Amino acid sequence: MDFRDIAILQQLYKEKNIKKTADLLFLSQPAITYRIHQLEKELNTDILIREKKGVQFTLAGEYLVEHSRELLAERDRIIEHIQNMGDEVQGTLKIGVSNNFALYKLPPIIRRFSRKFPKVKIMLKTGLGREILKELENGDIYIGIESGGHRWVGQKTLIDRSKICMISKNKFRLEDLPQQPLIYVGTPSVERVFNVWWPRRFHSVPQIVIRTDYVETCKHMVMNGLGTAFVPSFCLEENDPLFIEEIQTEDMDEEFYTESWINYKESSLELSVVKEFVNFMIADNKAN
Repeated sequence: MDFRDIAILQQLYKEKNIKKTADLLFLSQPAITYRIHQLEKELNTDILIREKKGVQFTLAGEYLVEHSRELLAERDRIIEHIQNMGDEVQGTLKIGVSNNFALYKLPPIIRRFSRKFPKVKIMLKTGLGREILKELENGDIYIGIESGGHRWVGQKTLIDRSKICMISKNKFRLEDLPQQPLIYVGTPSVERVFNVWWPRRFHSVPQIVIRTDYVETCKHMVMNGLGTAFVPSFCLEENDPLFIEEIQTEDMDEEFYTESWINYKESSLELSVVKEFVNFMIADNKAN
């Protein structure tokens, strides 16, 4: 069994279908079938159960998949450490980024970083902030960027601070806000607006009609006249057809922000790609 066989097993376990696996790995179905037969012959046991609509793994096959995944991960770690032993920054940078930051802030950051370090490959995962930190904790990524300020026991550095703004399709008087339908974006900074700012300004309960985790979804809802919302300013673009107003307390002594953080393990800085990206993000934040 070699690493090509492991890659076939992993993909086949995910798809449960030989044709789909062959297409995704750019192999023929007979080639996949041959490799599985050779493995079964080598191990003297059945790995798969063939069915009309696909395949299922035997108990031995399940065991093989689980432990071969560890072999692949160890191989990747070895390659990455070897690549990071030289003077030149290269290798794969595994980062996880919360959805909103990935959509609105990350692309120009990756472009500038890639220009500086052209031999670095980026493996990007996106999701909710808590999901990203779970990936970081499990070792699936080296760096996690999130905007919720979620608790993290490793290294945590502030890289962006953006004001919270109120957005609507049309301009209206602030005192009429309690009568407006509201679209709620589920982030800690927006939650603080409703828990702190709203009670200071109004005595009525906000009329939340739609809830979502994604600012882009929220913006399109607002553009279609479905309600008013509070979102981080970094998610707003110059050509957005929206009425925008920053959120402050009535006596103007407090502003409301969304903070974005880069999270990582201290041990990950042994990899030059991680160290350079962390330094790049910190310097980029200071420059802006």
